[in-house]
Amino acid sequence: MKLVDNTLFPEIHGKEGWPWMAAGVAISAITKELPKISIITPSYNQGRYLEETIRSIVLQNYPNYEIIIIDAGSTDSTLDVIHKYEPWITYWVSEKDRGQSHAIRKGLQIATGDIVNWINSDDIVAPGAFYAIANELDLSNKDVLCGYCDYFKGELENLDLRNMRMGLSSTVGDTILSHKINQPSTFFKASVIKELDIDEQFHYTMDLDLWYRYLLKTGQDRVSFSDKLLTYFRLHETSKSVAENMRFEEDIRKVFYNIVLSIDNTPSLLNFMRRNILDFKKFSPTKYPVNIPVAELDSFMRYFAWQAVQYYNEMKDFASAGACLAVVRRSRHPLNATLARQIVKHNILPKFLLRWFTRS
Repeated sequence: MKLVDNTLFPEIHGKEGWPWMAAGVAISAITKELPKISIITPSYNQGRYLEETIRSIVLQNYPNYEIIIIDAGSTDSTLDVIHKYEPWITYWVSEKDRGQSHAIRKGLQIATGDIVNWINSDDIVAPGAFYAIANELDLSNKDVLCGYCDYFKGELENLDLRNMRMGLSSTVGDTILSHKINQPSTFFKASVIKELDIDEQFHYTMDLDLWYRYLLKTGQDRVSFSDKLLTYFRLHETSKSVAENMRFEEDIRKVFYNIVLSIDNTPSLLNFMRRNILDFKKFSPTKYPVNIPVAELDSFMRYFAWQAVQYYNEMKDFASAGACLAVVRRSRHPLNATLARQIVKHNILPKFLLRWFTRS
């Protein structure tokens, strides 16, 4: 890709600020060979915002990138916007698909870059982001770069939340329990994200599922952080994160079920996990590869197994409570008075009563 030619690039009169400014980002003085950055943009009837997304990519003034737009057959102004910026778009298609996750998968198959991310058709790349990513993501030692993201309502001047960045906790289990993802500002090494792929059954938390599968497989050592603002995330009444929040929660429960299944498939614990998944019959549980020490996941397993013990106690299903208590103990729960009482209740007391009745 060439740098922006201001004599050819469309100027938008009456618009001010990023990404309407035609001057673009100043060219960085990086001397190393610049990695190719692939941006996949899944789109459906977001023509009112798509132009800003495209401009924020092109005006990076970064010489080695590609834009891949996977549109689901929009009926609004989307195609007009695409045609307007077609000289700067590497690949685009507009056809019916199976949803956002499917669109991202299609884009991954086409992407040829060294670094890949998807930027939704209502979000914006921050000025200078590509040069920051190229300079800070060491592809020989790291797989992921997490930068900052600002959230805004409707228009970019209406900033709502600033300096949001996904972080890591002391263990993978602690990181998973925080169940936070800042997808727009999380850029992956292309070979890594392509191998992980996107699970299409997650329509709302495909990013969370991807992130957790990465952590279970690789751990946290190959994740790096940038202090730069990389993207802006738009909040508006039709965005999925605003309009369909409850479905996000349902998807998160499915992801957590898969993680438990991958670590310890105790039936009682899995039955507890599935009770809050309303459409479980339509769900295809998946066992994830786990290549990190199981101890890294102790806090995650303790959290859900302990909840299960309490639930089964209330239901007076003491056999299931005892089975889940065994998971709590395997996950190295610190011995305290509460745990000791449960051990006595589900392990010591039943054995004592059994011997007592046998002798009688």
